Amino acid sequence: MKLLRVFVLLLPLLFTACGLSDQQKADYARVQASGASPAIYDKMMHGDDLSLYDIKALSRAGVNDAIILRYLRDQHTIYYLNSDDVGSLRKAGVSQSIVDYMLQTPGIYGPDVYPAIGIGVGYGPYWGDPFWGPYPYPYHPYHRWR
Repeated sequence: MKLLRVFVLLLPLLFTACGLSDQQKADYARVQASGASPAIYDKMMHGDDLSLYDIKALSRAGVNDAIILRYLRDQHTIYYLNSDDVGSLRKAGVSQSIVDYMLQTPGIYGPDVYPAIGIGVGYGPYWGDPFWGPYPYPYHPYHRWR
């Protein structure tokens, strides 16, 4: 019975911990006030990865570079940019600091660092886990052969 009381008392604390921080609320309010597309705002509210088009649109809307960088760092999205991508980002007015950060993401969050995470926007997933393959698996630690 005491365990149930503790759970009931801790439940509101768990729900408040899942909310947005004050910084995130302020950032999202600035994005919404900037006139950026509602679709991009919704992506950010749901924590989805931003595409190159989305980042260009945020820069064109005049969203502060710090807001975009904070969001990209929070999401840990990996961007594999080629020279055409970098050129189109620069032509769209994306700052050099954002482009530099995007170029560094494979080394920061690459498959060697987080082996079970997909490799980024627009690419198929890479799974470093040896159990992602055709069935039947030769061995899986959570599967008991009978």
